[in-house]
Amino acid sequence: MKKILIPTDFSTCANAAENYGLQLAEKMQAEIIFLHIVITPVDWTKLTKDQENLFPETKASIASAKEKLKDLIHQAEEKGLTARKILVFNDGNEKIHKYVESEHIDLVVMGSHGTYGFREHILGSNTYGMLRRSSVPVFVVKENNPKHKLDTLVFATNFREETGESFKAAEAIAETLGAKLKVLFVNTPTYFMETNDIINIGNSYLEEFGNYTYDIEIINAFKEERGIIQFAEKIDADGIAVITSGKSDLMQYFSPSITENLIAMTELPVISIRKPKK
Repeated sequence: MKKILIPTDFSTCANAAENYGLQLAEKMQAEIIFLHIVITPVDWTKLTKDQENLFPETKASIASAKEKLKDLIHQAEEKGLTARKILVFNDGNEKIHKYVESEHIDLVVMGSHGTYGFREHILGSNTYGMLRRSSVPVFVVKENNPKHKLDTLVFATNFREETGESFKAAEAIAETLGAKLKVLFVNTPTYFMETNDIINIGNSYLEEFGNYTYDIEIINAFKEERGIIQFAEKIDADGIAVITSGKSDLMQYFSPSITENLIAMTELPVISIRKPKK
Protein backbone atom coordinates (compact mmCIF):
# COMPACT_ATOMS: atom_id res chain seq x y z
CA MET A 1 0.00 0.00 0.00
CA LYS A 2 1.63 3.16 -1.24
CA LYS A 3 -0.95 5.95 -0.85
CA ILE A 4 -3.30 6.91 1.98
CA LEU A 5 -6.04 9.51 1.53
CA ILE A 6 -7.15 11.40 4.65
CA PRO A 7 -10.16 13.66 4.03
CA THR A 8 -10.41 16.27 6.78
CA ASP A 9 -12.59 19.16 7.88
CA PHE A 10 -10.20 19.90 10.78
CA SER A 11 -12.81 18.91 13.41
CA THR A 12 -11.84 16.92 16.51
CA CYS A 13 -13.34 13.89 14.79
CA ALA A 14 -11.14 14.45 11.75
CA ASN A 15 -8.12 15.04 14.00
CA ALA A 16 -8.49 11.51 15.36
CA ALA A 17 -8.39 10.16 11.80
CA GLU A 18 -5.41 12.37 10.94
CA ASN A 19 -3.40 11.07 13.90
CA TYR A 20 -4.33 7.47 13.23
CA GLY A 21 -3.60 7.84 9.52
CA LEU A 22 -0.15 9.24 10.29
CA GLN A 23 0.63 6.18 12.39
CA LEU A 24 -0.59 3.81 9.69
CA ALA A 25 1.45 5.63 7.05
CA GLU A 26 4.54 5.45 9.24
CA LYS A 27 4.20 1.68 9.51
CA MET A 28 3.43 1.28 5.82
CA GLN A 29 5.91 3.95 4.70
CA ALA A 30 3.10 5.23 2.52
CA GLU A 31 2.53 8.66 1.04
CA ILE A 32 -0.27 10.67 2.66
CA ILE A 33 -2.64 12.93 0.79
CA PHE A 34 -4.69 15.30 2.95
CA LEU A 35 -7.92 16.38 1.27
CA HIS A 36 -10.00 19.36 2.33
CA ILE A 37 -13.07 20.75 0.56
CA VAL A 38 -13.99 24.41 1.01
CA ILE A 39 -17.62 25.16 0.25
CA THR A 40 -17.71 28.36 -1.80
CA PRO A 41 -20.74 30.46 -2.80
CA VAL A 42 -19.45 30.79 -6.39
CA ASP A 43 -16.90 29.14 -8.66
CA TRP A 44 -13.84 30.35 -6.77
CA THR A 45 -11.38 29.35 -9.47
CA LYS A 46 -12.90 31.89 -11.87
CA LEU A 47 -12.64 34.88 -9.54
CA THR A 48 -10.03 37.59 -9.81
CA LYS A 49 -8.15 38.71 -6.69
CA ASP A 50 -10.39 41.77 -6.44
CA GLN A 51 -13.54 39.63 -6.76
CA GLU A 52 -12.32 37.33 -3.98
CA ASN A 53 -12.44 40.33 -1.63
CA LEU A 54 -16.22 40.39 -2.09
CA PHE A 55 -16.38 37.16 -0.06
CA PRO A 56 -14.23 37.87 3.03
CA GLU A 57 -15.52 34.91 5.07
CA THR A 58 -14.77 32.42 2.30
CA LYS A 59 -11.38 33.99 1.70
CA ALA A 60 -10.55 33.70 5.40
CA SER A 61 -11.73 30.07 5.44
CA ILE A 62 -9.45 29.23 2.52
CA ALA A 63 -6.47 30.94 4.17
CA SER A 64 -7.12 29.02 7.40
CA ALA A 65 -7.42 25.71 5.52
CA LYS A 66 -4.11 26.29 3.76
CA GLU A 67 -2.36 26.87 7.08
CA LYS A 68 -3.90 23.79 8.67
CA LEU A 69 -2.99 21.61 5.68
CA LYS A 70 0.53 23.00 5.80
CA ASP A 71 0.74 21.97 9.47
CA LEU A 72 -0.49 18.44 8.69
CA ILE A 73 2.12 18.05 5.97
CA HIS A 74 4.76 19.24 8.42
CA GLN A 75 3.64 16.60 10.96
CA ALA A 76 3.98 13.90 8.30
CA GLU A 77 7.39 15.10 7.17
CA GLU A 78 8.61 15.08 10.78
CA LYS A 79 7.90 11.33 10.73
CA GLY A 80 9.94 10.97 7.56
CA LEU A 81 6.87 10.60 5.36
CA THR A 82 6.00 12.08 2.00
CA ALA A 83 2.81 14.14 2.15
CA ARG A 84 0.88 16.58 0.04
CA LYS A 85 -2.47 18.34 0.05
CA ILE A 86 -5.50 18.67 -2.17
CA LEU A 87 -7.56 21.79 -1.51
CA VAL A 88 -10.83 21.79 -3.41
CA PHE A 89 -13.22 24.71 -3.90
CA ASN A 90 -16.73 23.44 -4.40
CA ASP A 91 -20.41 24.27 -4.10
CA GLY A 92 -21.10 21.30 -1.81
CA ASN A 93 -21.60 18.53 -4.35
CA GLU A 94 -18.03 17.27 -4.39
CA LYS A 95 -17.65 13.51 -3.93
CA ILE A 96 -14.54 12.34 -2.12
CA HIS A 97 -14.55 8.89 -3.66
CA LYS A 98 -13.63 10.25 -7.10
CA TYR A 99 -10.19 11.18 -5.74
CA VAL A 100 -9.56 7.55 -4.81
CA GLU A 101 -9.41 6.71 -8.50
CA SER A 102 -7.72 9.84 -9.81
CA GLU A 103 -4.97 9.73 -7.15
CA HIS A 104 -4.57 5.92 -7.23
CA ILE A 105 -5.30 5.66 -3.51
CA ASP A 106 -4.81 2.34 -1.69
CA LEU A 107 -6.44 3.16 1.65
CA VAL A 108 -8.75 5.87 3.00
CA VAL A 109 -8.76 6.99 6.65
CA MET A 110 -11.81 8.96 7.79
CA GLY A 111 -13.32 10.16 11.03
CA SER A 112 -16.71 9.36 12.52
CA HIS A 113 -18.43 10.63 15.64
CA GLY A 114 -21.52 9.86 17.67
CA THR A 115 -23.04 6.75 19.16
CA TYR A 116 -25.72 4.28 18.23
CA GLY A 117 -28.92 5.69 16.76
CA PHE A 118 -27.26 7.41 13.82
CA ARG A 119 -27.28 7.50 10.08
CA GLU A 120 -25.70 10.25 8.06
CA HIS A 121 -25.74 12.83 10.87
CA ILE A 122 -23.42 10.67 12.96
CA LEU A 123 -21.27 8.97 10.35
CA GLY A 124 -21.19 12.15 8.35
CA SER A 125 -22.41 12.17 4.76
CA ASN A 126 -18.88 11.91 3.36
CA THR A 127 -17.95 8.89 5.47
CA TYR A 128 -21.35 7.32 4.83
CA GLY A 129 -20.88 7.75 1.07
CA MET A 130 -17.35 6.38 1.13
CA LEU A 131 -18.43 3.19 2.86
CA ARG A 132 -20.87 2.48 0.06
CA ARG A 133 -18.80 3.66 -2.89
CA SER A 134 -15.09 3.29 -2.18
CA SER A 135 -13.30 0.66 -4.23
CA VAL A 136 -10.49 0.53 -1.64
CA PRO A 137 -10.53 -0.25 2.09
CA VAL A 138 -11.83 2.56 4.31
CA PHE A 139 -10.52 2.92 7.87
CA VAL A 140 -13.15 4.65 10.01
CA VAL A 141 -11.76 6.13 13.23
CA LYS A 142 -13.96 7.38 16.06
CA GLU A 143 -13.35 10.64 17.88
CA ASN A 144 -12.81 8.76 21.16
CA ASN A 145 -10.71 6.00 19.63
CA PRO A 146 -9.14 4.09 22.56
CA LYS A 147 -6.51 2.37 20.40
CA HIS A 148 -3.46 4.02 18.91
CA LYS A 149 -1.83 0.93 17.49
CA LEU A 150 -3.03 -2.05 15.49
CA ASP A 151 -1.55 -5.25 16.88
CA THR A 152 -4.69 -7.42 16.69
CA LEU A 153 -7.32 -7.14 13.96
CA VAL A 154 -10.61 -9.06 13.99
CA PHE A 155 -11.84 -10.07 10.53
CA ALA A 156 -15.52 -11.07 10.50
CA THR A 157 -16.48 -13.35 7.63
CA ASN A 158 -19.16 -15.78 6.53
CA PHE A 159 -16.66 -17.84 4.46
CA ARG A 160 -18.55 -17.26 1.22
CA GLU A 161 -16.38 -17.65 -1.86
CA GLU A 162 -17.30 -14.22 -3.23
CA THR A 163 -15.61 -12.60 -0.22
CA GLY A 164 -12.29 -14.29 -0.87
CA GLU A 165 -10.66 -11.25 -2.49
CA SER A 166 -11.79 -9.10 0.43
CA PHE A 167 -10.14 -11.53 2.83
CA LYS A 168 -6.92 -11.25 0.83
CA ALA A 169 -7.12 -7.46 1.20
CA ALA A 170 -7.58 -7.72 4.98
CA GLU A 171 -4.70 -10.18 5.21
CA ALA A 172 -2.47 -7.85 3.21
CA ILE A 173 -3.31 -4.92 5.51
CA ALA A 174 -2.60 -7.01 8.61
CA GLU A 175 0.67 -8.26 7.15
CA THR A 176 1.83 -4.77 6.17
CA LEU A 177 1.02 -3.40 9.64
CA GLY A 178 2.45 -6.40 11.47
CA ALA A 179 -0.95 -7.12 13.03
CA LYS A 180 -2.27 -10.50 14.10
CA LEU A 181 -5.43 -11.40 12.18
CA LYS A 182 -8.22 -13.16 14.08
CA VAL A 183 -10.76 -14.82 11.76
CA LEU A 184 -14.26 -14.73 13.25
CA PHE A 185 -17.58 -16.34 12.33
CA VAL A 186 -20.64 -15.02 14.15
CA ASN A 187 -23.23 -17.77 14.43
CA THR A 188 -26.68 -16.15 14.52
CA PRO A 189 -30.16 -17.73 14.80
CA THR A 190 -30.99 -16.49 11.29
CA TYR A 191 -27.91 -18.10 9.72
CA PHE A 192 -27.29 -20.82 12.27
CA MET A 193 -24.72 -23.51 11.43
CA GLU A 194 -23.31 -26.39 13.43
CA THR A 195 -19.74 -25.94 14.67
CA ASN A 196 -18.27 -28.76 12.57
CA ASP A 197 -19.83 -27.32 9.43
CA ILE A 198 -18.43 -23.86 10.19
CA ILE A 199 -14.95 -25.27 10.74
CA ASN A 200 -15.03 -27.39 7.58
CA ILE A 201 -16.27 -24.54 5.40
CA GLY A 202 -13.86 -22.14 7.05
CA ASN A 203 -10.85 -24.38 6.54
CA SER A 204 -11.66 -24.76 2.85
CA TYR A 205 -12.06 -20.99 2.52
CA LEU A 206 -8.78 -20.23 4.27
CA GLU A 207 -6.92 -22.88 2.31
CA GLU A 208 -8.06 -21.24 -0.93
CA PHE A 209 -7.68 -17.56 -0.04
CA GLY A 210 -5.28 -17.34 2.92
CA ASN A 211 -1.50 -17.27 2.91
CA TYR A 212 -1.18 -18.23 6.56
CA THR A 213 -2.68 -20.66 9.05
CA TYR A 214 -5.51 -19.32 11.21
CA ASP A 215 -7.65 -20.65 14.02
CA ILE A 216 -11.35 -20.21 13.26
CA GLU A 217 -13.03 -18.27 16.04
CA ILE A 218 -16.77 -18.82 16.56
CA ILE A 219 -19.14 -16.78 18.71
CA ASN A 220 -22.91 -17.13 19.11
CA ALA A 221 -24.96 -13.94 19.04
CA PHE A 222 -28.40 -12.68 18.01
CA LYS A 223 -26.89 -10.09 15.67
CA GLU A 224 -23.65 -10.02 13.72
CA GLU A 225 -22.66 -6.63 15.11
CA ARG A 226 -23.11 -7.74 18.73
CA GLY A 227 -21.07 -10.90 18.19
CA ILE A 228 -18.22 -9.02 16.51
CA ILE A 229 -18.04 -6.43 19.27
CA GLN A 230 -18.28 -9.01 22.06
CA PHE A 231 -15.43 -11.02 20.57
CA ALA A 232 -13.31 -7.92 19.96
CA GLU A 233 -13.78 -6.87 23.59
CA LYS A 234 -13.02 -10.36 24.83
CA ILE A 235 -9.61 -10.48 23.16
CA ASP A 236 -8.94 -6.73 23.56
CA ALA A 237 -8.62 -6.28 19.80
CA ASP A 238 -7.25 -3.07 18.30
CA GLY A 239 -9.52 -2.96 15.26
CA ILE A 240 -12.26 -4.70 13.29
CA ALA A 241 -12.42 -5.51 9.58
CA VAL A 242 -15.72 -6.26 7.82
CA ILE A 243 -16.91 -6.72 4.26
CA THR A 244 -19.39 -4.30 2.71
CA SER A 245 -21.08 -5.03 -0.59
CA GLY A 246 -22.56 -1.62 -1.26
CA LYS A 247 -25.99 -3.18 -1.67
CA SER A 248 -29.00 -2.01 0.27
CA ASP A 249 -30.51 -5.43 0.89
CA LEU A 250 -29.60 -7.34 4.04
CA MET A 251 -27.07 -10.14 3.47
CA GLN A 252 -25.03 -11.52 6.32
CA TYR A 253 -21.80 -9.50 6.66
CA PHE A 254 -22.54 -7.83 3.32
CA SER A 255 -25.06 -5.14 4.07
CA PRO A 256 -23.79 -1.58 4.51
CA SER A 257 -26.18 -1.33 7.47
CA ILE A 258 -24.15 -3.90 9.41
CA THR A 259 -20.93 -1.98 8.80
CA GLU A 260 -22.60 1.32 9.70
CA ASN A 261 -24.21 -0.10 12.84
CA LEU A 262 -20.91 -1.61 13.88
CA ILE A 263 -19.13 1.73 13.52
CA ALA A 264 -21.81 3.40 15.61
CA MET A 265 -21.70 0.75 18.33
CA THR A 266 -17.94 0.53 18.93
CA GLU A 267 -15.15 3.01 19.61
CA LEU A 268 -12.64 0.74 17.88
CA PRO A 269 -11.34 1.59 14.41
CA VAL A 270 -13.29 -0.30 11.74
CA ILE A 271 -11.99 -1.22 8.29
CA SER A 272 -14.69 -1.51 5.65
CA ILE A 273 -13.61 -3.62 2.67
CA ARG A 274 -15.87 -3.62 -0.34
CA LYS A 275 -16.75 -6.95 -1.91
CA PRO A 276 -15.44 -6.83 -5.50
CA LYS A 277 -18.07 -6.31 -8.19
CA LYS A 278 -18.67 -9.21 -10.52
